[in-house]
Amino acid sequence: MTPTRTGAYTDVFREQYGTSFTEGLAATAAAATTGDWKQATILASRLQAGRRHLHHSVVRDALAAGLDWQTLAELLTMHPQAAFEEYANLLDGTTTPAQQRPHLVVLCTVGLAADHDMSARHGIDLDDLDPQHSLTLDPTVVRLREAAKLLGEDIWIAVKLPGAGEGDDDLPGGAASRRWTTVVLYPDELGWLREAPTLNAVNDNPDGDEDYELDPL
Repeated sequence: MTPTRTGAYTDVFREQYGTSFTEGLAATAAAATTGDWKQATILASRLQAGRRHLHHSVVRDALAAGLDWQTLAELLTMHPQAAFEEYANLLDGTTTPAQQRPHLVVLCTVGLAADHDMSARHGIDLDDLDPQHSLTLDPTVVRLREAAKLLGEDIWIAVKLPGAGEGDDDLPGGAASRRWTTVVLYPDELGWLREAPTLNAVNDNPDGDEDYELDPL
């Protein structure tokens, strides 16, 4: 049975674990006072696990109350896609950030610098955006950059609005490593993507002698 009243999951947590929280804190302090560090660390770890459980209960209540990933992400100081990946399992039937706010959707493409040319059709180089841009916190961006650093590889990540050109949302085989959909936090972050010109190549030619025309992204 799914609770419907506001704060139901957190209230259930309080009913089940409230007393043990209070007792656990007292026992942890007592163990530390007597120098029983083994017991103190064990009890502290249990309290930490309980804190995570409480945090999940609050997030679950927020989702049940109708908060979307964008709003929840701001409260948690996370990227919406990161919040979705972390907490979507807490409640059945949740939709993705892109489904909830399609006006904030962007397409990201990544390629290995040694193997793939960053065509202008892929969009703007993420490194050319503000370092504080929310896309730098997209979990896929973070994972890819960490993996590239670990492996000593150079990668590029490009971003654009979906549907910027006919057929441009498709990723031809071998053109790049991966493409995925994510969202930005605020409409203002789409400004540069809307205004910046992009070079649309008729044919991607590694020799660089093809003809280009300038179209708005």
